[in-house]
Amino acid sequence: MTLTAIKEYYSSNIHKPFFSVVGNDEYRDLKINLEELGIDFIRLSDCCHAQDKKPDLDILREKLRTADIDCKSNRVAVLGLGEYLLLCGDRIARMVLDELKDFNLGGAWVVFLLRGGQEVVRNIAAEDPTRYDNRRYFISSDANAVEFNISISPMSISLYGICGIKALLYEFEEGVTGNINCNSDVQFPDAKCGVRIVKDSYEAVRRLYSWFKIPKSKGSEERWDYLLTQVTEHGTITDIFETLQFSEDVETGFYSKISGTSGRCWLYYLFLLTIELHIKIEYLRYCLDISQDFECFKYNILNAIIDISHNDTRFNTFYIERKQLVRDFPEAEIAQFVVNNRKDISESIYKLTDNTNVERQEIITYISKCGVPTNLDSIYPALKMYLAKYYFQGDTLSAELTEYFEEYKMQKISNKIGEAFLQKVDKYALSREYNRLRTRDELVSNYASQDAFLCWIDALGVEYLSFIVEGAKRRGLIVSVKIGRSNLPTITTINNQFFYDWPEEARIKIEELDEVKHKEKGGYKYGPSNIYPIHLARELEIISDALDRAATELALRRYEKYIIASDHGASRLAVIRKKEEKYDTDTKGKHSGRCCKLFENYELPFATEENGFVVLADYGRFKGSRTANVEVHGGASLEEVIVPVIELSLADSSIQILLADEDVISDFKTGSVIRLYVNKQFSQELIVQVEGKRYKAHRVDENHYQAEITVMKRAKKYDADIYVGENLISKMEIMTRGKSASMNSDFDDLF
Repeated sequence: MTLTAIKEYYSSNIHKPFFSVVGNDEYRDLKINLEELGIDFIRLSDCCHAQDKKPDLDILREKLRTADIDCKSNRVAVLGLGEYLLLCGDRIARMVLDELKDFNLGGAWVVFLLRGGQEVVRNIAAEDPTRYDNRRYFISSDANAVEFNISISPMSISLYGICGIKALLYEFEEGVTGNINCNSDVQFPDAKCGVRIVKDSYEAVRRLYSWFKIPKSKGSEERWDYLLTQVTEHGTITDIFETLQFSEDVETGFYSKISGTSGRCWLYYLFLLTIELHIKIEYLRYCLDISQDFECFKYNILNAIIDISHNDTRFNTFYIERKQLVRDFPEAEIAQFVVNNRKDISESIYKLTDNTNVERQEIITYISKCGVPTNLDSIYPALKMYLAKYYFQGDTLSAELTEYFEEYKMQKISNKIGEAFLQKVDKYALSREYNRLRTRDELVSNYASQDAFLCWIDALGVEYLSFIVEGAKRRGLIVSVKIGRSNLPTITTINNQFFYDWPEEARIKIEELDEVKHKEKGGYKYGPSNIYPIHLARELEIISDALDRAATELALRRYEKYIIASDHGASRLAVIRKKEEKYDTDTKGKHSGRCCKLFENYELPFATEENGFVVLADYGRFKGSRTANVEVHGGASLEEVIVPVIELSLADSSIQILLADEDVISDFKTGSVIRLYVNKQFSQELIVQVEGKRYKAHRVDENHYQAEITVMKRAKKYDADIYVGENLISKMEIMTRGKSASMNSDFDDLF
C-alpha cells in the first residue's frame, strides 16, 4: 500500500526525498489522506515567476532546503512535479529526479507525489540499488494508469479557460486527469503525454465547434483571428450571426452585406457557407460552390454568369436570380462586369440586364452593332416597348406616320440611315404634309376648361408613343393620344406659349429630356469615342419618371386628367447624317444650323420659310454652325415638327372587356369576325385595333359587341388593342384558326 510506505518513510530517520509514483485514482485518495494527516504541501505551481512561465526549480530547491523550518510538521508532500516532468520528457525527468533523490532536507521529510515517471524512478533504483532501495521510493501497482491529453492554445488566441502554465500545474496538483485544455506559449516538444497545439484561430474554432466544416482556405489568418475574437465577445458563431441580423432572406440588402473587405462582410460569407444547403437561390449556391474564398465569391456573383451558355438548362434560372442579387451593385462595379462580358459577343447580350445605366447603354451599343436580339423583352423591356410599332390614329397621315416612325426608331438605335429612308425624308421635306395636322396649341387649349394638369416635357417627340402608351397602361392609366404640329422653326422660344397660357399652379416643365439631347450638362456628346445612341437609355428613364409623377398625381385625385405635351421633337438622324449646306449664315452656336434668320437668294429645295426663319426640313444644316452633340431640333423633319398631346386619367377598374368566343375562324378572303363581352354600356364607340387598322365594333345586345377584322386572314396569334373612344382600355391576344381546319373539324364531328 502506498500510504503505508509513505507513513513508514515519515517515521524513519531518512532525511532524503521519497518518490511515490501513483496512478490517477490513487493520487486523489493519497492527497486527501495526507491532508488528514496534517502533511504540508509544496506546490510546483508556486514556483512559477509569471502566469505562463515554467516553474523555477531553484525556488523548489529553496523550499525544500527550508522545509524543516518553514513547515509546521517537518513532513512535506510536493505536488505537480510528476505531471510537469511528463511534459518535459524522459531526459529532463531523469536529470531532475536524479538530482533531487539525494537532496539534503535537514530535519524534514519530503514525499514527491508523482503521477508518471515510474520508468525513470526504476532506472535510478536499478543503477544504485545499495543506496537507493525501497525505503526511498514506492511504485504503486496502478502507476501506469496515468493519462493526460492536453490541448494548448496560444495566448494570443486564448481559446480555453485555463490560462498559463502556472494554472495548468495547479490543475495537475488538484488531481485533474483526462482531456485538459490550456492557453500557453510554452513549448513541450518531448512530452511523454498527449499534447496537441492549437496552431491558429481557425483550428481553435474547429476545436470549439465540431460541426464547423468550412475549409481554412475560405479566410486569411487575420480573418480567422477576427472570427475568434467575435466568438469570445458574443459567445458562439450562431450568436454572432444573430447579433449581425443575418438571415436566410439573402436577397434583402445583399450588396451591403458583401460590399467592401470588412470583417462583417466576410462573416456574412461564412454565414452563407453554413446555410448553403438551405439556400433556395440556385445561382447563389453555384457561386459559393465555385469560389475559393470571399474575394472570389464577390467576383463570381457578378461574373460567373458570363461563362454559362444561354443554352444551358440552368441559365434562365441563374439569370433571373442573379439580376435580383446584383440589383443594388454600384455602376462602377457593374461597369467592370460589362467589360468582362465582352469576351464572347455572341453570348454577351444574354447576360446583360436593365438594372443599371451602364448595362442599358451596353445593350443599345450591341443593337447598334449587331441588331435587335430575340431576348430584348427579357433583358430590357423598356427598350422593347420603345421599339414596338405604334399605330397612329385618324385619317390624316396615320399610315404614313406609323411606317415613318417605325423606321426612324430602328435607324436611330442602329445608328445608321438607309438610302430609302433618306428619300422618304426628302419627300416629306418637299410635301410638308405635316401641315395637315392641327397645331399643338389648338389641341392643348381644348383641355383648358377641364380639371387637368399640364406637364410640358421639353423635346418630347412622337417616337416615344409606344413606350408611353404601354407605360401608362402598366401604371393603371387610361391614355388618349392626339397628334399635332409645332410652330416653325421648332425652337422653344416660339413653341412655349401653350405652357404659359396654362394656370401656373397646374403646370410643370421637365427639361431633362431636352438637356440630354443637345446640352453639355446632359452628359452625352456625340463624337469618335461615342458614336452610339446610348443617350436613349436616359431618355426612357426620364419619360418613365414623368409617367410615375403623372400616376401619383392622378392617384391623389388632385386632377381628373393629366396632359403631357411638348414644344417640339428632335432628330438623331439629322446629327449622324452630317450634311452641310453651302451657305454661311448667322447660325453660329444656335440650333445646330437647322434654321437661320431669313435671307434672300438661296437655293434650298428642302427649306421652308416661317416666322422670319429659313427652316431646313431634310437632314441638312447650315455651314459654320455648331455641330449638334446628340440630337437636334429647329428644323422641320417629321420627328422635329410632330408632337403628341397625351391625355392620362385613372383607369376604371370596373370595366371588363373579354373575348366572348375563343373559337375565332380566319378566312383568307374576308378575315375574321370576333365577339366581345363588355360588362357595362359606353356612350363612345368601341374600337378594335389590329395591325394598325381600326375597326368599329357594333353592339349586338346589352353586353356584346361584334367586329369584322379584315386583316385577320391567316391562322395565327394577333395582338388587339381595345379603345373606347380615344382611350386605350385593354389589350388582348386573339388566336385564330383557318376556315379549312374548321370545315374538316365539322366534317369529323359527323362521324
